[in-house]
Amino acid sequence: MVENSEQPRAKRAARSMTIIQFSEGIIAFLVLAALIGVLAAGFLLPVVGAAGAAVKAGPASFDEIPSDLELVTPAEESRMLDADGNEITRFYSQRRIIVASDQIAQVMKDAIVSVEDRRFYEHHGVDPDGLARAAINNLGGNATQGASTITQQYVKNMLVERGIQAGDQDLIDEAQEQSTERKLREVRYAMGLEARMTKDEILTGYLNIAPFGPTVYGVEAAARQYFSQSASDLSLAQAALLAGITNSPVEYNPLVNPEKAQERRDVVLRSMLDEDKITRDEYNEAKAMNVVDYLKPDNRTEGCIGATGSMGYFCTYALEELLSDPAYGETRAERLHLLETGGLVIRTTIKPKLQADAWNTVTGTVPVMDESGVNTAIVSVVPQTGQIVAMAQNTNFGPPTEAEPRNSEVNFNVYQNRGGGTGFQPGSTMKVFTLAQWFKEGKGAYDSVGSNNRDYPAGSLKCPSNPDFYTGDFRFDDLAGKDGPHSVLDTMKLSINQGIASMASQVDYCQIFQRAAEAGVVDVDGNALSPNNPSQMIGGDTGVSPLAMATAYATIANNGIRCQATALTEVSDRDGNPIKTYTPNCTQAWDTKVANQVATVLKQVANSYDVYLSRQFGAKTGTTDDNANTWMVGFVPQLATAAWVGTAQNSSRPIQNMWINGQYYDSIYGGTFVGPIWTTYMEEAITGTEVINIPDVWIGNKPLPLPVPKTEEEKKESDQTPTNQGNQGNNQNNPGQGTGGEQDDD
Repeated sequence: MVENSEQPRAKRAARSMTIIQFSEGIIAFLVLAALIGVLAAGFLLPVVGAAGAAVKAGPASFDEIPSDLELVTPAEESRMLDADGNEITRFYSQRRIIVASDQIAQVMKDAIVSVEDRRFYEHHGVDPDGLARAAINNLGGNATQGASTITQQYVKNMLVERGIQAGDQDLIDEAQEQSTERKLREVRYAMGLEARMTKDEILTGYLNIAPFGPTVYGVEAAARQYFSQSASDLSLAQAALLAGITNSPVEYNPLVNPEKAQERRDVVLRSMLDEDKITRDEYNEAKAMNVVDYLKPDNRTEGCIGATGSMGYFCTYALEELLSDPAYGETRAERLHLLETGGLVIRTTIKPKLQADAWNTVTGTVPVMDESGVNTAIVSVVPQTGQIVAMAQNTNFGPPTEAEPRNSEVNFNVYQNRGGGTGFQPGSTMKVFTLAQWFKEGKGAYDSVGSNNRDYPAGSLKCPSNPDFYTGDFRFDDLAGKDGPHSVLDTMKLSINQGIASMASQVDYCQIFQRAAEAGVVDVDGNALSPNNPSQMIGGDTGVSPLAMATAYATIANNGIRCQATALTEVSDRDGNPIKTYTPNCTQAWDTKVANQVATVLKQVANSYDVYLSRQFGAKTGTTDDNANTWMVGFVPQLATAAWVGTAQNSSRPIQNMWINGQYYDSIYGGTFVGPIWTTYMEEAITGTEVINIPDVWIGNKPLPLPVPKTEEEKKESDQTPTNQGNQGNNQNNPGQGTGGEQDDD
């Protein structure tokens, strides 16, 4: 019964193929008739007279058909590169890489000419012999070579490409319709091209525009897609396979239909042998090769999902920076079109070594699939340029799947407008901005602040810069052992909330948040953080992105000069002409003196942590309630880095009493968990770079040391009456000291 059900289907398929071949044969015959009339008469014959009623519309005579085809540059993929020039990913609607003639192997040219248009170098755009042969073969049902010459195919593909670029489906359909009129138009255009282009120019143009798969266009992209190599290095077997695909890019796709692709390849090889392009031995050797054995496909997808290694998140940031820039078009749609068709070369700031260091550090501390569900992220910027050189997190880029449920398309390091979220509570890393305002108002790091008081009544915080500001009472708590007055320096070292509140009550409180905004710390909407919640000065509840914090600490490292973060260095067109070159966008955000004072304090703060770096660095840690978010943000003069640990999907989730990467933690803190992440990464990142110290500047007058209480023995000795005879009396055992009652306990 199966045989009875299958046989009619096979007969219908055979009949359908015969109808197609018959129609193609009729068209070829009609075009041939018109062409013979033109060539035989020596002048232009009316189309209707030559081809009869087959031409139902269009010009009245052949000479009225335009011959000057306007060539458009085919759509070409854009490439994004890292700072070392390595490809990160590609963007395209059609995967195509346009190459010059000398970048295409001669064997590829021989293969395509042999199978598609053996008289290519003899005809002038149209081949009457080929038309006759195609008409006979198609009517007979055994066609192996089409009626169209390579020049005509080039014309057809160019007309389709024009329709695609114009977004005009009618033009696309018109270029592909089965009609004598379309064939005659191709003939006319082909003859015009032959009159103004060399054969090699036509062949190169065709090989750059022809389809070699569902989304693969041009021989260079095809060589990379199927063999992961350039078209200049194609072997005979490879070239024959590619030449066979163009006849039917879907049917002969070797990745989907390797057996059919191999059959078609063998047809190409036979054509090359018949045309004396290869020897019998070369033919036999290539024909004996199994297509599957020499396929080496490049399976990377386009876009940021196909980005190299861990660069998917950086890719989205760089992409958004480009797509939001009017230098690439008035609208986002125009910019996206340019990206997918314009053959751009997008050079970025990311340094592959530092990116690998960051990725290895975050995933080495908390693996991607760790059962804790804890997330980590690192981002680094160059203070003097704002260039982002590393951006990593312990998730794989992409939508979550059943196999990889931890995948994420959200960039933890940035805000929503660059592919991220709303940020995370920054904890005590925010305290540097109170310190900056403290120094700006001329106060010192050795001033005493704080007390045992934790409650502040309404009106404690004042804003001379905003007289309408008012806040109610508030309370700050600290860990045990942090009560009482401390110097500002110790307040920063010990991260005493109460001391920061005391400092804020002695300065223009609202200006604290102005200092933060100037350095780059703003909310998800780009606005300065609100002073209405006093807890914001010690971390608050407003999320801040790691990139914003890294930029702020980079401002401190750069003498108060803030450089806007950027992922791009240059974007050039397909011909290598720069569209935009990115120079550092920097402004003097803080007074140099203030920035250097803050840097000096942060260097001493860093020295108080139980972490180590092989050179001087400044840093501040931060931990929020229930250890939900922990931070370390810091710098050496050439590099500023923010490291964060938390739970991205629930940033208030406590990180306590849990196993992380096989180790149990009752709680984690900035200095004990994220601190080692920061220093491990930074040690790798600064290896081989110049050692530059953080300069010490005046941060206030040190108080005189308190006298050391005397022992009972010292008290007895001090009661003796000194003599004036040389080094006698209290000084007799101190021959190096003069007279006058100086004591070694002063």
